[in-house]
Amino acid sequence: MKVYQAMANAFMKEGTDTLFGLLGDGQMTWWAAMAENKDLKIIDTRDEGCAVTMAEGYYMATGKIGVASSTQGPGLARMTTSLLVAARSHTPLVVYTSKTAANNEFNVQYLNQDALVTAAECGYIEVQTPSYAEEAVRDAFYRARRESRPIVLCCPIDLQNKDCDAEGDDYRPSTELFSGQHAIRPALDRVRTAADIIRNSKKPVILLGRGAMTLAAQAAALQLSQRTGALLATTLVAKGTLADAEYYVGVSGLFAAREVLQLFEEADCVIAVGARLSTHTIAGGTAYPKARFVHIDIESHKLMGNANGADCYVQGDATATLEELLALLGKESSNRGYHTAEVRRMIAGAGRDPAEYEIEDGTVDPREAITLLDEKLPPEINLVSSGNAHACSFRVMLMKRRRGLQIFCTAFGCIGQALSTAVGAAVGAPGPMVCVEGDGSALQNIQELDTVARLGLKFLYVVVNDEAYGAEFHKLRAHERNPQLSFVPSPDFAGLGRNFGCRGSIARTIEEFSKAIDEFLAGNGPMVIDLRISRNVISIPYRRLHFGMDV
Repeated sequence: MKVYQAMANAFMKEGTDTLFGLLGDGQMTWWAAMAENKDLKIIDTRDEGCAVTMAEGYYMATGKIGVASSTQGPGLARMTTSLLVAARSHTPLVVYTSKTAANNEFNVQYLNQDALVTAAECGYIEVQTPSYAEEAVRDAFYRARRESRPIVLCCPIDLQNKDCDAEGDDYRPSTELFSGQHAIRPALDRVRTAADIIRNSKKPVILLGRGAMTLAAQAAALQLSQRTGALLATTLVAKGTLADAEYYVGVSGLFAAREVLQLFEEADCVIAVGARLSTHTIAGGTAYPKARFVHIDIESHKLMGNANGADCYVQGDATATLEELLALLGKESSNRGYHTAEVRRMIAGAGRDPAEYEIEDGTVDPREAITLLDEKLPPEINLVSSGNAHACSFRVMLMKRRRGLQIFCTAFGCIGQALSTAVGAAVGAPGPMVCVEGDGSALQNIQELDTVARLGLKFLYVVVNDEAYGAEFHKLRAHERNPQLSFVPSPDFAGLGRNFGCRGSIARTIEEFSKAIDEFLAGNGPMVIDLRISRNVISIPYRRLHFGMDV
């Protein structure tokens, strides 16, 4: 058996059912061997970095390790940003690539790939002998699972056609070595301390992060909220978790409504579960001025965004720790906490923005448009949204309904990730997909609309278009500099969508936007809506952060 055949066989034995990538001469033999498997779905992307991002979206939708591939040198180099994003998101991926022949640094595609991948905070494995071919695949999947990050697996081009002894059908997949993260049971003394803090609190808040998004953790958190009278809040990446709960208040910190921040000021205890507690989540340390913190996470310790440690840090699995807390607290509680009719009224009215702005002709108020989008999309529709620009603030605060799948692309603080993430998630998750992204972000990877059209997905791409880099526009205004530096006239995104094989519609009024959404819901296949928004409207988080307004 040839090296490339043995490695392709090993990938299939590892459970690979979907491959995202762009074919090049470096990984051509392996790709051809993979394609011989009828059970494998190959998604041809138009950019190598988008292949990684799609594989990440696929993992987020399915829980299966995402697999991507590109050729060596320039192909791998174009993956760098997406590798960093996946590493920061702790996403397990395996990326197959090649390498120019040994001792030939004059080859035009030569690159110190080990150094590049390490700088991108990912793992790197290189096959240096034919005998290591199969084991290298096993090691890559094993490390991706154990380290929760991308592993780049490289097989040099001059090694791929060499003969090797292979296990073939007897290949032992990495799951036999590592079946997954075991639930870490918390130390009893820490749980007792945490229970004492919670028991003595009058107004607790439960703050859920990515580590508390499993159904079991959600059920335990909801039970703890009902027993203690706690509000339920989330980090940005966990937005929508338990959104149907009566006392759910949305994203904590910078993106919280004024009414919710007022409730947080009264909190005397915050129970953070699987959350990083970044400076944005705790509003620089001002969100919970009177609260003691109980911080639950599987890592040995984490500092909060204010550079302090929690009053009680508990290392443990989210579900296991919450269940231990419930057992210690008992079933009865006289503490109503926040669970009152007055608080329900505050939550129901929270987030309404009375500020008035002049809306330019041919544009809509983004607050009105995003509220309409949230109302018209059925809850079973999946949602992926960019989370690193000004317009995303409206989506975070105003899209309140729970979704079957909801992803905010925030890792590494870069733009241009939402479309590809949504494609990968749509391949893995059943049902229609909606992706919302700004115009500057959209233009970074707009070519993947071709991939959407080829796949025939029921996919709505809403480009929130202010014909500027919105974040920079408002920051320039705040610093009394020329905001026109951020202006970049946009193309007709609806026309681009049609050219790529999608339906397309420009929405310059709320009525046109409503009609376009209805057209998508009634039809099949992909659609692009070019939503022209006013750049005069400043989101609440930006008013707070950059204009010093108390809103």
